Amino acid sequence: MSNGKNRYDFFEMLKVFGYSKLFLCREFYISIFIPTIYFYLLYYIEREQMRNLMLEICKLLFAADAAVLAIVISGFAILLSVSDSNFLFFLNRKNLNIKFFFPFYLSSVLWAWHAIFSIGVFLITSTNIKNDVFQVLLNFILYFYIAWFIYCLLNTVTLVRMILRLGFEKVRLDESLGNIHSKLKSSHEQE
Repeated sequence: MSNGKNRYDFFEMLKVFGYSKLFLCREFYISIFIPTIYFYLLYYIEREQMRNLMLEICKLLFAADAAVLAIVISGFAILLSVSDSNFLFFLNRKNLNIKFFFPFYLSSVLWAWHAIFSIGVFLITSTNIKNDVFQVLLNFILYFYIAWFIYCLLNTVTLVRMILRLGFEKVRLDESLGNIHSKLKSSHEQE
């Protein structure tokens, strides 16, 4: 193995993408705000109902984690399959490949870790500890769990915006290379 850094290592790509884009964004602030409202409501739920609620949430969100992870990976595979080599070369030459493709990798990692965390939360909630300190800890875990889920969800929604930008960049490249059929150009110019 070489001692050089791998340009496509997760953390190397995160440096290029920008750490600040993870936290200085609407998705992060919304994912903190919404669970804060739920957090205050938790104190009005009885302990046993709280545990049952958390167990049901864990089951539901684990299924959602797995489903959305599969959708993100499939969407990325489809995106790569419809991209031709000229477009991929264009992105690489302009150093845009990490900017456009890393969010898919990031989203996949977030969903995978949330799914693993779902199993952990389910196991912790299933314990039979009936302690006030443990109850407060469960409330904080639930807060973090829901905040992380909302962040993952909003992060995945921003992938749609990314796909739109990729589509616009592809059209721009095709137009500059003359790869757009003349009939399409003439119908577009008539509008």
